[in-house]
Amino acid sequence: MVAAGASSLLEEIEIAVGASRPRDAVDAAVKGFAAKAPALEVIRAAARGAAPRYDGLAPRGLAVLAAAANLFPLTQPRFHPLLTLQGITFIASEKKASAPAKAPLVVSGEITHLGRSFLFAVRAGDLTEAESIFLGMLDEGWERKMAGDMLFRAAVEDMGEAGRKFFLAVKAWQLARSLGFRDARTILRPAVQYLVKGPRDRTPYESIMTVLGKEWVDLEALAGGGRPLDDAGRTRVAAIASAQDPAACVQATLATLHDGYAATSITEGLAIEAAKRVVASSGYDLGTARALMFVHAARFVLGFSRTPERLYSLFQAALRVRSPEPTIGATSGADAPGEGEALRHLADEFDARNPTAAVARTRAYVARGYSAAHLIEVLANHAARDSGIANDGINLLLADVCAAEFLATKAPEVAMALAKMIAASPKDQAAYAAWTPVLAA
Repeated sequence: MVAAGASSLLEEIEIAVGASRPRDAVDAAVKGFAAKAPALEVIRAAARGAAPRYDGLAPRGLAVLAAAANLFPLTQPRFHPLLTLQGITFIASEKKASAPAKAPLVVSGEITHLGRSFLFAVRAGDLTEAESIFLGMLDEGWERKMAGDMLFRAAVEDMGEAGRKFFLAVKAWQLARSLGFRDARTILRPAVQYLVKGPRDRTPYESIMTVLGKEWVDLEALAGGGRPLDDAGRTRVAAIASAQDPAACVQATLATLHDGYAATSITEGLAIEAAKRVVASSGYDLGTARALMFVHAARFVLGFSRTPERLYSLFQAALRVRSPEPTIGATSGADAPGEGEALRHLADEFDARNPTAAVARTRAYVARGYSAAHLIEVLANHAARDSGIANDGINLLLADVCAAEFLATKAPEVAMALAKMIAASPKDQAAYAAWTPVLAA
């Protein structure tokens, strides 16, 4: 239950975000927190304001809000307003249509038939049909997984903008899930609009289908079960990630599945390979970061869906990561007397914008067996201190991605990748400095 005073402030947030007035949106959000508005309701208001105004543009702001919400369970409640305000500033600053989209028609019917029709509409570029069918598949207040299956299936066929469609579809779904699937039609509609109207690239998908067709692959048999990666499996995943050409990459992935390794385990291995490339890259490298983000989305879909076609996300992840094998130089950080001191030293490296030292201290922290939860919280907090506008929302998105992947894999490279990107990112903490005394009150 939201108090009456807080409720009116949530309406102000929705209006200000829709009108692209970030200062007004943040001001209303700060007052909302003072009035004890729940952080998730603040996020809902921002999403409701932005979602009707994307008009086919990439709904990146919704993804940033999803990242903030995903980090709530991993951080102390006192940090939630900071995560939320960075998300609101970002989404309120995005370019939007001058007027909200008209309410769509919603088609009802048997869901399996609707799912097939949705795929055909997306492939044909028929936005009106795709919107009406997909929104008819959704139930407000309930996660209808077949709708997600079809959304992700359509998105994974199209690697327009290097896989951004797939990643944003996953994040929009996660945002709707965080908000209990209330307002699901409003929040997920921009993902469908962008899927249909955004730049298209089916070449990687067609390459995958060519290899699978030649091999007479039984996707259903390969999609179930499988064993975790062992040392031999990790070596094979490294070879997948550095394959010479796309066909060899898909064939190596297929062979690894045939040898009994689980698709989710292979994807976890690809996340580590992607993280290594982030660590080895020069400066604030967005290309390697986005590859890691794509693998994270693929792993989510592999765990979410029960259709055999979910394996397409694994093959696309392998292709997205594929690049020369990275070299991570040996790094050493100064010994710290304990966990707390190690985290304080890591924070100092972020403030000094020293990526090499931040990577070294993160590696040493994990090697000493200190708390993963405490490390994630420090990383998330520092990712949220810099302006999302200055870093294009990447720090907050990557904090969400790396937190999930680090918990899944326990691989130090994943945490190191996030530490490197935070320390290498543009430093802009003016808003954080202005918010701190207000939020501490």
